[in-house]
Amino acid sequence: MKNIQVRATLLAIVFLACCFGSLIAADKDSTRVRGSKDLGLYIGGAYSLGRMESKTIEEFNVSPKLSNSVGLLAGFCYNLYIGKKSIVRPAVEAFFLPMSIEYPAGNSRTTMRKVFPMTVEFPVSWIYSSFRTKTFPRPKAKPEFGLSLRPVLAVKMLSELQPVLRSTNINTDVFIGYPFSNDKSVMRLELYYSHGWNNLIGSDPDNYYTSSITSLVRHVIGVRCMFH
Repeated sequence: MKNIQVRATLLAIVFLACCFGSLIAADKDSTRVRGSKDLGLYIGGAYSLGRMESKTIEEFNVSPKLSNSVGLLAGFCYNLYIGKKSIVRPAVEAFFLPMSIEYPAGNSRTTMRKVFPMTVEFPVSWIYSSFRTKTFPRPKAKPEFGLSLRPVLAVKMLSELQPVLRSTNINTDVFIGYPFSNDKSVMRLELYYSHGWNNLIGSDPDNYYTSSITSLVRHVIGVRCMFH
């Protein structure tokens, strides 16, 4: 358990360091920044809003309990302009947001299992916006609204063997944002809610870690700061 947490933390630190390094390098070359304003880098924070339905484990006469947590995300995106007020934005994200399931272990003891400590996610967003990074002078900034379809892929090497989880999921997002700009860059601040549709629990009738849970869904709320 501790080794998994340490590895996930180290991967998060390395990924975020690479992202910040890319941003700093771009800032040193204004020509490169101006030529790649449709390419975006972002980081953010999130809180899981998981929901679980479980059965009583007869051996202990207690049901498993789900604990939500805070986490980090980082990613890259690209803006494609469709019409005057629409942006289509495909992206790739690394998410570090483990939920925990607490199981009874006898003698008033418990054991914890992490759920999806790391995922790679591929949101494709539609944004209603009058703001264009290529427009000079830029229009007056106004709030933006968006919807996303978000395929989710769990990194199995960081997941625990029990409970058995499905490795893929589909979420849909709604978000509101606001763009800020200066002569060299554009920043977007977005608040979002991501709704998970799939039951993440797999099948293993011979193990109570899995069989005691009938339904587990993963919703997320968070904020992200995007740099172009």
